[in-house]
Amino acid sequence: MSKKLFFIAVIVMLVFSLAACGSGDDPIAVIAVNNPIGDVAAYDKLVFTYDEGNNIVFKGDGGLSYWSISEAGVGTLVDYEGSLPASVVESEGVRTYTFNVDGLDASFQIYVIPEVPVGDANDVVMVAFRYEQDNVINQKGGTFDATGMKVYEVQRDGDVTVLNGEDIVSQFDDQDYDPLGTDGFKTKISYTVTYTSLSGYTQDFDVYVAGGEKPISSADANFFDKALIIPVAFVMNFFGALFGGSFALAILFTTIVVRSIAWPIYAKSNDLSIKMNVAQPDMQRVQAKYATRKDPQSQQQQQMEMMAVYKKHGINVFGCLLPFLQMPIFIAMFNVVRRITVHGGMYVDSVINTNFFGINLSNQRDGIIGMVLAGIVGGTMFLLQRISMKKPSYAKKTVSHNPNATGAQTEKTMKFVSYFMVIMMAFASFQSNALALYWIFGNIYSLGQTLINRRLNEKKHEALQQKQLMG
Repeated sequence: MSKKLFFIAVIVMLVFSLAACGSGDDPIAVIAVNNPIGDVAAYDKLVFTYDEGNNIVFKGDGGLSYWSISEAGVGTLVDYEGSLPASVVESEGVRTYTFNVDGLDASFQIYVIPEVPVGDANDVVMVAFRYEQDNVINQKGGTFDATGMKVYEVQRDGDVTVLNGEDIVSQFDDQDYDPLGTDGFKTKISYTVTYTSLSGYTQDFDVYVAGGEKPISSADANFFDKALIIPVAFVMNFFGALFGGSFALAILFTTIVVRSIAWPIYAKSNDLSIKMNVAQPDMQRVQAKYATRKDPQSQQQQQMEMMAVYKKHGINVFGCLLPFLQMPIFIAMFNVVRRITVHGGMYVDSVINTNFFGINLSNQRDGIIGMVLAGIVGGTMFLLQRISMKKPSYAKKTVSHNPNATGAQTEKTMKFVSYFMVIMMAFASFQSNALALYWIFGNIYSLGQTLINRRLNEKKHEALQQKQLMG
């Protein structure tokens, strides 16, 4: 019981540590203002007559709001709750108001039609923007995307032309922004995008580059990227291109390839387990022989006799390290699933179809869908753990010459830890639909692998026992 309490305490400390890591300061880096628009027909919070100029209403439906963008790249849309800012500059009817958010100045514009307008009534005198989050935040490796953005061109006579950003991409200039710098992909910086109307009026706004996952690119690759991540990503790229850009099928077949490559290592580990089981009687005889002899010479002699037992049964003492050889491969696969769709990567176009039976694999923390996927991950992992921990028939038949309570307690502790890992994996899979799907495929593959190896191991164990009996 004391060990179980110890592990519970460790888990609680881990949870609090993770919470503490996520609760640090994340200062505001950029304020991106959604100009007030008002009624979509009258634009009564964007354009005012001369008589309305001293009675400006800029809040309410379609009113002033802004994106508060933190250094970590978290965007929060906030409705402005303050009064009309006192800081204002006016030029030919265009009023620019400045307000402050967390120490950062931000501004918005409205247009008051002059009592006596001067110039062509159709001239554009002001441009207002309403942004989606992705218009003003890039992840590492991303570039400006005008999709979903609204552009309002205000003419001198007060008429407003509304344009969709995705329809006028050529009118945005990001000054040839390159997400890849001399030291790798840029992060935690801003760059300027200039909008130019067909009549020549220009308006600038900033796009903030947050952190996020690093794109898979040979131009910014470390040793692990070059050795494993890029090769695994190439395999996923191959299957993605083969199946019309399907991310789901690319994950499925790459999982099969990667797990199959690691299968010989898994089989070797099982061989070691079988040999250790067959060698148990000889090992226990040696242990019993020296159970009461603790002098250095006897201990040395015990080690020599134990090594002879290992040699007799073909046991390599370094075989216990074999499972660790699988870890780099699985870590690479984990990274590829998370990073292959990140903009700026080499293989983004080959996995462009992220739809899987109505599930968008690019979504994170996807509400009910994410919970269902996490539940399936947890369920398949739980089943895999139960089957893996179930002793094979030859292990059940093995008689222990030194039964003790410590071994039973250790077994209970291992079960407790394995079930905790199931919960942690389910929780982690909720963070990404693509990651959840990978773990579902991987768990199903491992279930089949375990059942097949269990049957093969029964035959191998019987063969080894026969070999031992025959001399």
